[in-house]
Amino acid sequence: MKKFKITIGLSFLLGLVSCVQVPKTIQLDKSISFTKIDGYKFHTETFGDSEKSKVIVVHGGPGGDFEYLNSLKSLSNNHQVIFYDQRGSGLSPRVDKGSLTLEQNLDDLHSVVKHYSKNEKVKLIGHSWGGMLVVGYLSKHPEKVSQAIIVEPGMLNQKSAIAFVDTMQETQSFSDILTLIKYILVYPFVKKEDGHEGFDYVMTKMLNQNKPGKPYQCEGQVMPENVFKRGGYEAFSNMLKPVMDAPTLFTHDLANNISDYHGDLMLISSECSSFGYEFQKKHHMPLLPRQTVHIEAKNMGHNMLTLNPDWSLKTVRSLFNG
Repeated sequence: MKKFKITIGLSFLLGLVSCVQVPKTIQLDKSISFTKIDGYKFHTETFGDSEKSKVIVVHGGPGGDFEYLNSLKSLSNNHQVIFYDQRGSGLSPRVDKGSLTLEQNLDDLHSVVKHYSKNEKVKLIGHSWGGMLVVGYLSKHPEKVSQAIIVEPGMLNQKSAIAFVDTMQETQSFSDILTLIKYILVYPFVKKEDGHEGFDYVMTKMLNQNKPGKPYQCEGQVMPENVFKRGGYEAFSNMLKPVMDAPTLFTHDLANNISDYHGDLMLISSECSSFGYEFQKKHHMPLLPRQTVHIEAKNMGHNMLTLNPDWSLKTVRSLFNG
């Protein structure tokens, strides 16, 4: 009888856990909005009049999605605001890891700009990893952008990559490892259709863990629950994980030739983040063009666009609306 109860209990537990699901991508859910550009279906959402100037939002990661930046859609009263999930991330289709490179991400951003710009200059907002992509884009295509805002990019060259990884390692704890293990244990029971759901589940859980304080937030600050819809593990694994293990592998110089960009540029950095104002002032401001304005977000952390939307929108508008 005791053995029977244990068997029933385990069957119930496994049945419950096997119901774990992650949101489907465009490949499996045809109701998701998308824009097909150069043969790839990006998950996109746009807000505002298509005849107005374009603001393209570049989310963090690699492997995040744009949901956590939705407060920026309020800019649509004066602009058309375009959100897209990067290749292999969010609800965009999963792809072979060979195409999950920083170079491909820059090419994709160029494709998105060309698709929406109607041959006019656009405005860009890049957060974290997205800020890195925006800097790289300004270096490659300065003629395509009139104004840009970057928020706490993690690394722009090998030197700042080493500083980033050193700083990150200082803030890691044993509890972070236990949290990761807890999510990995659920992996076998995640419902799988495209083959990426298991590790994407783990990635999404890690993105959504509400950890106040360092390295990203102020003490007492936490992100809203489940603010990220679906992480893209392969994107993270292919582009950032190797650098976290060996930062000298980051051989890009994203700010190379950025002096050719003559439009407005604002760098927003927070007071509380380990990669905030002082980090950006030391490692990244010397790489950026002379016209760059550096703004400190007092009493805020890395995710001020999500947690402090009123201040963030006011600051963004101060540049975009002149």
